[in-house]
Amino acid sequence: MKSEFVNQITVFKMSRSTEAGSARIVVLALISFLLGVAVTAFWFHHAAPSAPATVAQTTAPPPAPESVGIPAPAPAPTATPQSATPEAVDPAVIEQVKKAVPNYASVSLEEAEQILRQAALKAFADATSETDAQMKTAQQQLQNAQSNGSEADQQAAMKHVQDTQAAATEKLKQIAANLQAQISALKSLKNAL
Repeated sequence: MKSEFVNQITVFKMSRSTEAGSARIVVLALISFLLGVAVTAFWFHHAAPSAPATVAQTTAPPPAPESVGIPAPAPAPTATPQSATPEAVDPAVIEQVKKAVPNYASVSLEEAEQILRQAALKAFADATSETDAQMKTAQQQLQNAQSNGSEADQQAAMKHVQDTQAAATEKLKQIAANLQAQISALKSLKNAL
């Protein structure tokens, strides 16, 4: 009888620790995924656009409509290329760029962009560290609610975990958007020189 009771307690403890480990793995995977998405988006957005490949036409051009007896259609109006108008850049973002790259006039655009990217990468790392600490706290609250709380406490703890994850995702998006705005401001500053 006693060994049966001990076996039940052991199974219960193992299932609780397995659930806690699973929750940690899910959170770690989610954070890793979000960071991967952010870094990938950042990487592809800043990759130099390659020249489009041209395909040589191997077939003979079709005969002119007049030679077949069909009147030629009226020529389509040609679109005139619009001149690229500079986007309005937020003065606060320009100040951020000037603060991050005080010698922007004397460094190349690539070097200045690299400085801004390194600052954004540091912000990503700081946000990730902060998120990890918040997630550990939220997970601990969830584990406490699962072990001795009511269903309402468990739901509230789960909502807190989800809110923490959503806030972390939003913070990473803001860092990426701020970097984009800073690079645009930097380019306009460099063009104004």
